[in-house]
Amino acid sequence: ASKKQTCITGSTMESEFVALTAAGKEAEWLRNLLFKIPLWVKPITLISIRFDSSATLAKVYSQMYNGKSRHLGVSHSIIRELITNGVVSIEFVRSQQNLADHLMN
Repeated sequence: ASKKQTCITGSTMESEFVALTAAGKEAEWLRNLLFKIPLWVKPITLISIRFDSSATLAKVYSQMYNGKSRHLGVSHSIIRELITNGVVSIEFVRSQQNLADHLMN
């Protein structure tokens, strides 16, 4: 089934940033679900998100906004908040070691 495109981006880095934000929101939802399960071990550890874009990694940890990246401000705030609150950790992984890349081909 086809799905409408929900966001238009101008570069690969921007699209990966949007995908990272979506993954972060899903991780937060999953963590909240696990927290509600009475028998689940607490505290719940960080959920590790791995990706292979060094440009996206640089943008995640950057505090600067400019005219070209201003529209990413909300996504940037969401990811920074998830990292600061200990919900997710963002890790760089080389493309050759990225298991998800094999699903894209």
